[in-house]
Amino acid sequence: MRIALIKPSLGEKSGRPYRTPAVLEPTIIALLAGHTPDDVQLVFIDERLESIDFAQNYDLVAITTETFTALRAYQIASEFRRRAVPVILGGFHPTLLPNEAARYADSLALGEVENIWPQVISDLRAGKLQAVYRSEKSGLQNFKCDRSIYGKHRYLPVSLIETSRGCCFNCNFCSVRSFYGPEVCHRPVDKVVEEITSLGSRLVFFADDNIASNPEHARKLFKAIKPARIRWASQASLTSATDEGFLDAMAASGCIAVVIGLESINPANLKLMNKDWSNRLGQIEKLLNGFRQRGIMVYATFVFGYPNDRVSDIRETVDFALAQKLFMANFNMLLPFPGTPIYDDLLQQGRLIFPKWWLNPDYRWEMPAFMPEQMTPEEMALAVSEGRRRFNSYSGILKRAGDFSANFSSPFKALLFLAANLVSRRDIHKKTGIHPGFSNCELLENKPGEI
Repeated sequence: MRIALIKPSLGEKSGRPYRTPAVLEPTIIALLAGHTPDDVQLVFIDERLESIDFAQNYDLVAITTETFTALRAYQIASEFRRRAVPVILGGFHPTLLPNEAARYADSLALGEVENIWPQVISDLRAGKLQAVYRSEKSGLQNFKCDRSIYGKHRYLPVSLIETSRGCCFNCNFCSVRSFYGPEVCHRPVDKVVEEITSLGSRLVFFADDNIASNPEHARKLFKAIKPARIRWASQASLTSATDEGFLDAMAASGCIAVVIGLESINPANLKLMNKDWSNRLGQIEKLLNGFRQRGIMVYATFVFGYPNDRVSDIRETVDFALAQKLFMANFNMLLPFPGTPIYDDLLQQGRLIFPKWWLNPDYRWEMPAFMPEQMTPEEMALAVSEGRRRFNSYSGILKRAGDFSANFSSPFKALLFLAANLVSRRDIHKKTGIHPGFSNCELLENKPGEI
């Protein structure tokens, strides 16, 4: 039996597929491989790096589907199904919009995949592939990856390891809670250490939604991985900076960088995001300095388009990011994801310019998908574009390089800082103009009630 695992491209720009060498290994593919019997031949195709040969023969094609890649996933599925190859779609997007995804697939894998993948293969062997496989909460007890599936693919030299799933917070723009529910699950610490040891990698990104969701568990993890002498980064909430002992343990275990969702420097916006807990933490500058004092670089993300945002607020946020000499920063226009409270609110208010932006080839990565209240869509897009340009300009990079407590505190961090910022600068340019899906690809839809 031969199964293809496919990671779709983001889309295309000026008729050419978006391709970039600056990609991380997709953990979900190794997870699928780890739960596949040895007698099944797996073929992995990463469309971010290579083209798909639709003439190949497969018994099943499995496509991991995110919202931005949904249209491309449907196009790939349609082309294989025209050739009588069955297709199963899984991931965040089909789980949140199963009725839509069902129009373009023979089967759906909803929720966390490791619980249901063995059953998918068993049913495929028997010729009884079901229309829907729905996973219960995994608990991460049955977690195993086979990274040999990556084969010849060249990814950035950092190993992605998952130690937990879910987040203790429920921000209204985030789909994590919609997918995983309110409970945060953790892998046994000894299993994480075992995986680190087996990889032999010295640079690790813990692919958790919030590694600080459970501080007690995080401390146990930090203590256990310290002897491995790895350098690591992960996503964490700003709450982790309120406990100096926690920061000390994080730094001592090898943490060199954190991705922090600051989202806004306006307290009123944070309240609207259901993130007003952040307002009670204290002065942001002081909290960020807590990371810097321990040599931890901060990659911050910001979201624009909430009711209190004006063009001047976007400029002030970029000024703040430069003044704080952040390692990196993402300045994002609010992108309403289906399954989130903010999407439902904007849809009900009639403010969505592209109600299904992920299926609309007229939508572009650098465009707003909705009407903001305090500025026009064009004004917001221009202000965000200018903010990205200013932050990632050579002068902006040079200014932020002046942080000798974190960004340039060692030759390794200096090299990482320069490499990451130069790659980010180039990638922003490459993404500008990308639209969902590929041109001239027709979709093959199921008849009503077929799945």
